[in-house]
Amino acid sequence: MSNWLRDEQGRLREGLLFLVGLFAVCLVLVPGNAPAQGLSSGARMALVIGNSDYNFQKLPNARNDAESIAATLQTLKFDVRLVLDATRETFRQELETFSAETVQNNASAVLVYYAGHGVQLQGKNYLIPVDADIEGVETLVSESLHFDDLLKKVGSSEAFKMVFLDACQNNPFHEQIDNLQAGLAPPPDVSGFLIGFATQPGKVAFDGAGNNSPYATALLSNLRTPGKEVLSVLAKVNQNVRKETGGAQVPYVQFSVKPEFFFNPGAEPDGDLERRMWKLAARQMDPQLLTLYLQRYPEGRFVSEAKTLLRRHEQDPEGALADLPVNLASLEEEIWSSALDARNRPLLEYYIERFPNGRNVEQAHKLVTQMVPDNPDSLTSAELCRKFATHPNDSTVIYQGVSLNRLAKNAGAAVNACEKAVAKFPEDAHYQALLARAYAANGKTDEAVELYRKAAAAGDTRALVSLGLLYELGQGLPKNLEKARELFEQAYAHGSADGAINLAVSLYSGAGGQRDVPRAITLLEFASSEGAARATYNLGVFAKEGIYETPESAVGFFERAARQGYAEGALAAAAIYDEGFHTEKSPAKASDLLLSALTADSGETLAKVTGEARSWSKDTITELQSRMKTAGYYDGALDGLPGPRFSRGLEQWRLYGGSPS
Repeated sequence: MSNWLRDEQGRLREGLLFLVGLFAVCLVLVPGNAPAQGLSSGARMALVIGNSDYNFQKLPNARNDAESIAATLQTLKFDVRLVLDATRETFRQELETFSAETVQNNASAVLVYYAGHGVQLQGKNYLIPVDADIEGVETLVSESLHFDDLLKKVGSSEAFKMVFLDACQNNPFHEQIDNLQAGLAPPPDVSGFLIGFATQPGKVAFDGAGNNSPYATALLSNLRTPGKEVLSVLAKVNQNVRKETGGAQVPYVQFSVKPEFFFNPGAEPDGDLERRMWKLAARQMDPQLLTLYLQRYPEGRFVSEAKTLLRRHEQDPEGALADLPVNLASLEEEIWSSALDARNRPLLEYYIERFPNGRNVEQAHKLVTQMVPDNPDSLTSAELCRKFATHPNDSTVIYQGVSLNRLAKNAGAAVNACEKAVAKFPEDAHYQALLARAYAANGKTDEAVELYRKAAAAGDTRALVSLGLLYELGQGLPKNLEKARELFEQAYAHGSADGAINLAVSLYSGAGGQRDVPRAITLLEFASSEGAARATYNLGVFAKEGIYETPESAVGFFERAARQGYAEGALAAAAIYDEGFHTEKSPAKASDLLLSALTADSGETLAKVTGEARSWSKDTITELQSRMKTAGYYDGALDGLPGPRFSRGLEQWRLYGGSPS
């Protein structure tokens, strides 16, 4: 079992490193003549409806989803009308009023979000008010809101228009109406709209095991991403929903022209969410922030440094751990935005405590109750199951994913939570896959295999990939490379980038069937385009060796891998610029890449650069010295000679980042 424990996390085959990537959002482009629209000076307006209190089948999460979406949109400068448990009359009145106000206010962006029951009949979609009394086809049509009518009303505005429906749960009227199909019908081809469904037409979406549905959770986790246009945001939403449901739910997007709208305009942040939180904690040297970092990222890249700083504080509680000035206004905004972007409830609670009179404190008190609590005692069994057993390749903003080694330390609690989740949601195969992973970490191989088989038969992508690895390694099952390849193929067919990457390994090596390098490269291209940094890196290796594209293109792949967060990609690109391999030498680019790599891993790059500093050209070392001197981390000569001061400067750069506060 120990070999599988190592291999389940990542794979090293014939010099190739693989990491699961994103999966493309399901997009449909329909004809239209409206111009692409970006931000203008008009208002941003939203109508958010959450229908929960039905008399035939309640949807408790719909209310939570609407309240959370409304609060988040308000932080993005939307004027929001929130309507809860809309009756037929209220539904129509609120839509009329909202439509008129968007025209009167010359809105630049209009958004409608609906959570509640929705059904399709003869190719048309109907949204169900809470007071609907559906006895048959006639009452369904007369007592529901026709989705086409909603589009017509909202369409009176010349703004960029978005409509999101989280309304594809199981048909609640199967006893009254025989010919209702599952899910929603494809939306009509309407110019000037971007329309998003929680899942593909004709499919069923999950209501969710926690306070929010998978679709709402993904929207909440990504709407605030700075500097990303709407389709990039929705691609991440798609990825998160797929991860949370094991590929069972695939959000759908349709638009008439490619939009140029940003929920959160401005520059992209310096680093990912973990890096931002670490930078905040390290610069403040606040023990509470350092502890919050460790709680949020127990296997994070800066765990060692965080523990060291906490030990220093314990030894000298009154001592100054850092001599960095504090700009309170900037600090307040940084904590506020970091807490919201990461859906980090403990950090938002810290904001309320630190800034009781802050300019966002009223919103903070509202938002904090809508976020997933950090205390395990406050989580449902399903939430605990995800917290304990989510695979790192399936990590989201909310659930970071845990290594199998860490899972093994909490295997008892994970098994207990996941067994309860499976019992409560027997139709959700992904909980079976999570329980199987918990069993595997607990040494219960037979139970893990049985559950992986059951979940794989239902199409769960994590189960398909994990079962394939078991067959490939002969762990708990007879070794069968052909079967492993078949399962990876199935996972890929279900939209799993992880399955595609494992299939690429099999095809590249010829294990389990005929060797097919061209198709393996095609799969790597797919994974790279979806954000798999190590796949991008391997394309760079192929290019450098003349196997793929040209040697001149290698540096571009390595730089892309660096932007995707892979330190080895940054080092490889830096080496090319340092040496001038099939490109012009650039010490400035080499130094930028080396410095970015310092914060992309758990300290391995720092050890490598300091230990092998003399392998870099004097020009690149001089450029590094200059950058560190500007940041205040180096006080030696700009002589291109590494030494103790140079190494300390690199350590400071990794600790605090590139520009002093």
